[in-house]
Amino acid sequence: MQIAVEGRLPHNVVMSRPVGRVAPRFLDPILAVVERIDRAVRRIEPLGPESVLGIERHRHRGAAVTLADGTVVHPGDPAWIIHFDNARMRRLARTSWAGDAWRVARRDLHALAALQEALPPRERPVAYTGITVLAPLPRRAGFEVLDRPRTPGVRLEDWYLRSVLARWARGGRDRLAHGHRPLVTQVVWLSGRELLRRFGSSHPAEQ
Repeated sequence: MQIAVEGRLPHNVVMSRPVGRVAPRFLDPILAVVERIDRAVRRIEPLGPESVLGIERHRHRGAAVTLADGTVVHPGDPAWIIHFDNARMRRLARTSWAGDAWRVARRDLHALAALQEALPPRERPVAYTGITVLAPLPRRAGFEVLDRPRTPGVRLEDWYLRSVLARWARGGRDRLAHGHRPLVTQVVWLSGRELLRRFGSSHPAEQ
């Protein structure tokens, strides 16, 4: 699925109650196969040889979405989906999300902005989107975060992405056993215009 962040969960989280059900350990091999098939079907393209982010070329389905900067994403508009590379994130997140993984993710967003600038105007995505159980991380990069209706399909996706996190995050299953709030999926959006404002050529990436 979309933005299932596979970094290490913060050590300073106060554990108090379960954050939601996850798949039992014996399903891990099956989930690994499902994840590989899902990524192949979606044709996710990495943003570079060492990137943590990939893109799925996608057109928006469903009702129009109005973003905070006034951008309106209409049905059929290009709205590419951003995905994390789970294995790459796990390798980088040995210290903390604020370390190497966060630096590489920001570098990838600069690369995405360069791609946006290079595309002919008619081919540029109107916005970028994703689904995540750890919304504070994309929010830190400037994405808008919206709640989702709690339908059975959404609840199934909650379970799936929590299970992905449990499998990939360092100590993820133990840390997901308790938390200060339930981990449920939310949708994140960043308009193409806002991507360029934050990460375009006028704001070079840190080396």
